[in-house]
Amino acid sequence: MVITTWVQAAGTVLLGLVGLWFAHNYRRQIRLKLAERQVEAYVRLWALTAPAAPFRATPLEPAELKKLYDDMSKWYFDDGDGILTSSAARDLFVGVHSNLICPFGEMKPAVLAAQLAALSPADAERRRGCAIIRQISLLRTQLKKDLAMHFGVGYYPDLQPDDRAFLVSCGLSPRRRPWRPRRLRPADRPRVNSCVCGACPAKALPDAGHPDS
Repeated sequence: MVITTWVQAAGTVLLGLVGLWFAHNYRRQIRLKLAERQVEAYVRLWALTAPAAPFRATPLEPAELKKLYDDMSKWYFDDGDGILTSSAARDLFVGVHSNLICPFGEMKPAVLAAQLAALSPADAERRRGCAIIRQISLLRTQLKKDLAMHFGVGYYPDLQPDDRAFLVSCGLSPRRRPWRPRRLRPADRPRVNSCVCGACPAKALPDAGHPDS
């Protein structure tokens, strides 16, 4: 009887361990499939933001902003890719997506909304088209961070004050990776003018590298 009891107990333990192994393996397979889908979703989002390339020499036009808004909406909802984003990428996505077409007074960050309020409608629209390029660069940087394509500290070398304010308005800390500044910049790193509209504050005009350049 004692031997039988021990055999039964051992069998129960063995079955439990086998069950745990199968459950762990199943969860691992699901995570791998989701990781593959996330890569595909991020690649699609990266591609559709091509009009806001960091080396663009002119602000985004209102028609381009509207198309980006519609394309990003489709990506997030119709294609279901939004469910695969990290919380940080989602927060940045929502901030950028809203800024594309919202009234100037509702744009993030509040400091940008105040700057636009002081401009004529035409200048404010150009300023929006300029700021969106920078904000989409921040979003693309987060996408690469999610896919573990950033190594070390401070990939983004020169956050402008508006960049930091935008990150904070989206609930992200500019003191964390990949936003923390690093001490040295590689000599061969491209430098891009952070203003292509002529309506940016003077302090944002010096050349600054873009995160996805």
